[in-house]
Order: sequence, then structure tokens, then C-alpha cells
Amino acid sequence: MEKYSKWRDPGTGIQPFLPIVPPRTVSPIFVALLGPFSVLHAAARTVLLGVLALLHVILVDGICLIFITIPPIYRLASSAFTALTCRLALGIMGYWWITTDVYSPKRGKNGVSQISQISPRKGDLIITNWTSYVDVLYLAFRHNPTFLLPIFSSSTPTTSQSKTGRHTGTGSASIALSSSSFQPDLIGYQPISLISLLGRTGTLPPTYDGPPATRYYKTLKDARRKEGRPIVLFPEGTTSNGRAILKFAEGVLDGSDFTGGEEGLVWIKYFRHTAPTAFAPSATCPLPTPFNHLIFSLLYTPTPIPSRSLHVRTLHPSASPSSPSFLPSEILNNAPGGLDGVAKDPKAVWREAIGIVLAETGRVRRTRGLGWVEKAGFLDYWGKRR
Repeated sequence: MEKYSKWRDPGTGIQPFLPIVPPRTVSPIFVALLGPFSVLHAAARTVLLGVLALLHVILVDGICLIFITIPPIYRLASSAFTALTCRLALGIMGYWWITTDVYSPKRGKNGVSQISQISPRKGDLIITNWTSYVDVLYLAFRHNPTFLLPIFSSSTPTTSQSKTGRHTGTGSASIALSSSSFQPDLIGYQPISLISLLGRTGTLPPTYDGPPATRYYKTLKDARRKEGRPIVLFPEGTTSNGRAILKFAEGVLDGSDFTGGEEGLVWIKYFRHTAPTAFAPSATCPLPTPFNHLIFSLLYTPTPIPSRSLHVRTLHPSASPSSPSFLPSEILNNAPGGLDGVAKDPKAVWREAIGIVLAETGRVRRTRGLGWVEKAGFLDYWGKRR
């Protein structure tokens, strides 16, 4: 769409913030005839999801608190109840079967088969892309982790002189463009509860005037050492439409988070949703409207038993950032333009290398110039155009 051409990545031509529009291959008359059935199905499944959400709160945030003084029992009960409610929620949404596989850049099956049964545990870090609340539900179902979001300072300095789209050749004459994007300083990482994170789908990372009053960690090392569960980090800081990996936020995944001999594995996971169809809109949710997206994209379907698919790809731990053989400089040297991202910021070596292996795991490209800061401008423009 030409009016959103400012948010088209110049290197890949991808617009990662726009919702994916399903093909219009079905007659509007046929869709209208199925409308009443779609409303009934959506209403019934919405009620079921509401009951599940209430059940989750009662079991996990209520009954499990009885055992909070006995951490092993508390973690076991919390994980069991979370797995039950999240898997049922995924089933109601149409995810009857979720496929997984382990990717290894090293050819051969021996290494993969030896470690395929290992799961993330306390002290481990899971780094993944973020496209939908479905991703969050799956991670909660399989690992019951602590979710972390990067948090930033809300201070904004003056920006350089701006140009309009006409001057930049984008054809969007009414859009003001700044010659450079500024990202606020990283404060740390804030734990987010499951319910809160589902509601934050599509939003921007939290910002504060100073250190927040709520609990947060200055480094990933602190979080991995103090949390009693695996850690999940979304380095993009916000959701995309899944067509590319967004530029990681500056300051995230600093090299100091991966050096010093700390225990635990680093897992790289990528979520891929199937392309939308006329009867199944895209499950990705790049806009901050998760409830509307859930009702009108995932639940509003003409079939009473919808079926959706999700594929989760995991990088083999022998090639992950926790492996002794993981050499960021080598990865950057082998990737086209890999050294460009660290020319001005040597601390970004690990961040860029992890971004490369995440994209390779998902077999997608990266947007070098579009991250959560640019998405803030997109959401502002999107809201004015609605």
C-alpha cells in the first residue's frame, strides 16, 4: 500500500507492520449466507475462552498460591494447570496439532537425535520472534516460563530536520520522515504475567521516566539466576506480521549477557503461521488490537470445527549462543552485510549474530531499518487514518 510505503524496509521490500490480508476468492453472497453460522461459532468459542481464562486465574493465581511456600510443588502445580488451560485455549482457536522440528546447520541426524528430548529448564533463556498471542500461549503450554519484555527510558531528544515522503521518493507526500530514528536507552527487562502479555500483543515496549517501581532486572544474567523457571525474551519488543524479523532493540542481548560462564542453555525458536485463506484470516497480530483480532480473525469462521496450523522451529543447542562453538564474529563475517550493523556499535556483535541465526532458523529475512521505534510512528499514522 503506497500510503504506508515509509514503513517498507528498503533492503527487503517487506512491510512488517501491516496486517496480512486474506485472498478474496469466495463469493460475497456465499460469505453472507454463512454469516449467521460464523456469529454463532464465534460467540460460543468466545464464551469458552472466557471460562478458560477465569479457570486459569482461579487455578494458577488462586489455588496454586497455597503451595507457594513449597517451591517444587508450586512450580509443578502451576505448570500443570497452565499447560491444561493454554492447550485447551489453543484447541478452541483451532490448533489441534502443532508441528515442531529441530534445525541444525550441521548436517547429519546424530547430534539432533541425541538432544531432541531435552526441554528448557530453570536458568535457560529462550529467544524467539513474536507475531501473535498464539505464540505466547504455546510457550506457556510447553514451558510455563517467565516472560520478559525490554523496557526503555521515555526521554526523547530533539530529532534532526525531517523530510516528507515526496522528497524521499516514497510517494507518501503527507508523511513526515526524520533522517534518523532515535531509540530511548534500555533500562532493563520486566517480567510480564501471561494474561498481561496476551493483552499487550501488538503494543510497544513499556517506557518509564526512570527505574520502574515494579520488579525488573537490569541484565538477563540476573533474570536467569533469580527466576525459578525458563526465561522467554522477545528481542523485537513488539509483534510483526511474521514476514520478517524486526530490528532488535538497541541494548538488548548485550555481549555481557552471554559471557562469564553462566549455567543454562540459550534456545532459539521461531514461530511460523500458515498463510491466510478466504476462510481463515492470518493469525499474526501486528496491531495492538488482540481482542478484536481474536474475535474477528481467529474465532469468526464459517466452519464449526476450524483447523489452523502452527510450526515451531528450534535451533539445535549445539549451534545456539550458549554453545562454545558459537562465534559471533564468524557468523557476521559469513552473513551478507553482517558487519554493517556493528560498525558503529561494537557492543552489538552478539545482538546482530543472534538476529542472524534467528532469521536462519525461521528461513526469513531481517528488516535492518524497522524496529519498535519505527512501529511507534506507524501506529500513530495508522490511528489517524482509521
